[in-house]
Amino acid sequence: MQRTKKVSVFLIAGLLIVGAGSFANEIGLTLDAGWGKARIAILVLGLFVGLFPWIPWTRSREKTFQSDLFAFPALLLVIAVYLWFISVSRDSTSNYYALLAASFQQGELSLSLRPDPALLELANPYDPATRQGIKVPLDLSLYNDKFYLYWGPAPALLLTPVKMLFHGQVPDVYLLFAFVCGIFLSQFLLILHLWERFFPAIPRWMVLLSVFVAGFISPTVWLLNRPKIYEAAIAGGQFFFIAGLLAAYTALDRPTPSNWRLFLAGLFWSLAVGTRSVLVFPIAFMTLMVVTWFYRLYRQSWLKFITGLIPLGAPLLLGAVAFAWYNWARFGSVSETGFSYAMSGPYLQEHLNELFLPAYIFQNLYNYLFHPFIVERSFPFLYAVRGMFEEVLPWQGLPEIYSAQAITGILWAAPFTIFAVVPAARLLKQLFKKNKANPGEDSQTFSFHWITLSLTGSFLLSFGCLLIFFWAAMRYAEDFMPTLTLLSIIGFWHGHQILSQNSNKGKMYTILGLILAGLSILIGTFLALSVYSTNGLL
Repeated sequence: MQRTKKVSVFLIAGLLIVGAGSFANEIGLTLDAGWGKARIAILVLGLFVGLFPWIPWTRSREKTFQSDLFAFPALLLVIAVYLWFISVSRDSTSNYYALLAASFQQGELSLSLRPDPALLELANPYDPATRQGIKVPLDLSLYNDKFYLYWGPAPALLLTPVKMLFHGQVPDVYLLFAFVCGIFLSQFLLILHLWERFFPAIPRWMVLLSVFVAGFISPTVWLLNRPKIYEAAIAGGQFFFIAGLLAAYTALDRPTPSNWRLFLAGLFWSLAVGTRSVLVFPIAFMTLMVVTWFYRLYRQSWLKFITGLIPLGAPLLLGAVAFAWYNWARFGSVSETGFSYAMSGPYLQEHLNELFLPAYIFQNLYNYLFHPFIVERSFPFLYAVRGMFEEVLPWQGLPEIYSAQAITGILWAAPFTIFAVVPAARLLKQLFKKNKANPGEDSQTFSFHWITLSLTGSFLLSFGCLLIFFWAAMRYAEDFMPTLTLLSIIGFWHGHQILSQNSNKGKMYTILGLILAGLSILIGTFLALSVYSTNGLL
């Protein structure tokens, strides 16, 4: 566990240094436009810091070097691809988080942008029909003659001290890049931890394949080609959630729970809700999962049980209070994020009671699971097209507000995810056995069941929220794909471990996994590349 701690710290520090070198001009670190010696030195330093834990300075580190170093080039390659995608997308971004951070510096909660006086004179400024000819930023909320963000404030809050140190502009595209890298880094560390903990017999090439799947599966790279605040908020929420999951699991999966890791998990999860409020449901579930682990450890001592949960609960409670105050200070309600006053969309204020409805479930199931891409002769060959917004079930009417952007169902875009059925089926089998959960099961079995159930429950809750939402889009799939991908990797490895006893079945299973993983990587990349030429298809 000590090795995992060092690896994560050095990797995060290394990526931060590499990011600082890559975007030195934008954050005001250098005035040189090109790649001078100083900038290259920063990149080399970042790579060295990230690689540091794998360097065998002593004989005692030789085993770690031999077992883990093979995965580091895969990490660098994925980050390099991310950097290329984000570098060609810089001109189409927003800077709303930077604007909010600037407002925080001034002690304000509203943005410095001022509404057009003609807009404020309207009897109903939210009705698109009445504001024809008036320039309105559609991604903001209007309340009491001021513009607010309806996205969570956590990224802007973290950006505030950065803006105090560096005077350059930090658009949302750079936050998006940092968040996507953070998601992948957290998955990378979880993959290595799960491999060493439960599947040491899995060959290295299979681990590398899983790393690439996690890095390139749709819609990860798709987000980088559409670097608006929408994508930044979704990626930010997922980064904080997955990083919190990593911190919580590595805090618990040891002889004695780590208090500082539990505190970090609580902090990350607070930031996750403060970035994307819909994550409150999987985070509440994960909190219950942590409580379950502590109950198994300390059910004989309620004092240890309660005090052990304080490091996790304190930042969660403080985060909840802070977020409630933030909403109340702006809109006079602890639950109002500003979405009710949004200027975007098809006159949302007329449909506030139709934003979340069970009537959308079957329509969204089709769009998120089965809606296909189209194949063209021109590169990159695969193109996402607008989702189905006409009723999939002819006898079920949809509210008029329902809509769908370009989207490809995960069974087409990420066929590797079918392996998630393996651990899910084992969980169901465990739950419906006559002799249910055995409190005396060994720690390794309990730990495996815990992480599997955690990933499954988090995926289902996130996916379930999207199924009842009135708007379907490719970017929203990132709300559940990181957990589903990790669950699929566990399923792939577990199936391989079971079938390895049978040479023929084992080979067929492995070939199937290789094909589905390769397809998921290629399709995810091609769909992201197709963004450049799909304006007419969205």
